[in-house]
Amino acid sequence: MIDMLWVRTVFSASVLLGFAARSAAAADFVDPMNAPAVHAPAPATQPLIALSRAGDHMVAVGVRGMVVTSDASGTKWLQANVPVESDLVAVQFIDANNGWACGHNGVILHSTDGGHSWVRQLDGNSARTEFEAYYNHKIAAGDAALSTYLAEIQLNFDAGPTLPWLSVWFDDAQTGYVVGSFGDLAITRDGGKTWQPWLDHIDNPNFYDLNAIRNIGGQLYIVGEQGGVYVFDPAAQKFVARPTGYDGSLFGITGTAQAVVVFGMRGNIFYSGDQGKTWNKSSSAASSSIMAGAVLADGRFVLVNVAGDILVSSDEGKTFVAQPQVQGMPLTDFAETDAHHWLLTGLGGIKDVDP
Repeated sequence: MIDMLWVRTVFSASVLLGFAARSAAAADFVDPMNAPAVHAPAPATQPLIALSRAGDHMVAVGVRGMVVTSDASGTKWLQANVPVESDLVAVQFIDANNGWACGHNGVILHSTDGGHSWVRQLDGNSARTEFEAYYNHKIAAGDAALSTYLAEIQLNFDAGPTLPWLSVWFDDAQTGYVVGSFGDLAITRDGGKTWQPWLDHIDNPNFYDLNAIRNIGGQLYIVGEQGGVYVFDPAAQKFVARPTGYDGSLFGITGTAQAVVVFGMRGNIFYSGDQGKTWNKSSSAASSSIMAGAVLADGRFVLVNVAGDILVSSDEGKTFVAQPQVQGMPLTDFAETDAHHWLLTGLGGIKDVDP
C-alpha cells in the first residue's frame, strides 16, 4: 500500500537527523503527544509540509510539531507554541484567527489567535475511546450494521495511537472534517470540541486511505487510494464514490466550480468538468508524485511535486507545463500571496518565488 501516509512518512523520516534535536541528556524516548514542540533556530528553514492563509499572514506546519507564522509581508517568520511534537501534515484557517492542524498520532490542534498558539482537541488515545463509545452506543440502540465500522476502528488503533489524520477541512467555525489512513473519517459540529467517526458515511467498503478533503466551488470532495474520489451528497449525508479509473493513490484536489483536478502518485493528473461524474487524464511531462495544488487569481492551475517541479495549466487542468525547479527541494505545498509572489513549502522550509 503506497499512499499519502507513506510519502509523508518518508518526508518526516528523511529529515529527523537534521532537525533541531533534543539535547543528549534527553535522549530517552518521549511520547510526542506529551512533549511540546522544541523551538528551533531559523524555524522557516525547517521541514514544512502544509500552508494556509490566515487573514493577512500565512501559517505553515511541519515535522515534530513545527508551526511557523509570517508577518503581513510574508518575509519574517516566527515559531508558534505547540503542545505536541507529533508531525503535522495539514492546516486550514477559516479566517484571520481560527484554524486547525492535524497529523500523526491522531492529533488535531486548534488555534484562535492566527496560529501563534495551539491547543489539542483530539489525539489517538482520546479518539479510540470516543469513536468506540459512539459506535457501541449506536449498536446497542439496534444498528447492528455498524459493527463492521467498530471493528475497523479497533483494528486501526490496535497498534497504538499512531495513525495520522492526513487532511482537515472546516466549512465554518462549527462544522469540520478530518480524513486519514485506512478509511478514517470524522466530523465535528461544535468547532472540534467533540468528534464523531463517520466511516459509515462514505462509499469506501475496503477502507482505502483517504488523503485529502476540500470544498471546491461549493462541493465537498475527498480523494484517496486506488484512484478514489468521493463527493458529498448533503441529502444522503454521505460521500458518494466517483472513481477516476486510476488504480494508484491520489494525494490532492484543486479547481473551481467549472473544473476540478485530482493528482497523485507518479505525476498522474485527472480533470473533470462535471463535478467528478467523468474524468479524463491530463497531459504533463512530469512523472514525480504531486503533493499539492491551487488555483491562481488569474485562473491558472498550479501543482507542485517531490522533484521540485512547479506545474502550471492555462486550460483548467487539461495540460500542465513544468516551470523551473526549486533547486534541491522536494515540494509539499503552494500558495499565492499576491500577483508577484508564490510561497512554497518543502524539506528546506519556506521558499519565496517570483513567478
